[in-house]
Amino acid sequence: MATTLEMVFRTETGKETTLSLADPREGLSLAEVQTVMQDIVVRDIFTTKNGDFAEAVEARIRTSDTVTLS
Repeated sequence: MATTLEMVFRTETGKETTLSLADPREGLSLAEVQTVMQDIVVRDIFTTKNGDFAEAVEARIRTSDTVTLS
């Protein structure tokens, strides 16, 4: 099963954008992720076609299974 950390941000223009990281550390807490997300916003680390990240919206872990058809 594959896991991905998805961090959702709102940009300066009000659009939402998602930053995804594969295989996050097991036991990752919401507080840890919120701290990182706030740091990303404050330091203007990323820019998109819709502007800089202006606000952290949500964080989630997505899990998925891949089944090969034979």
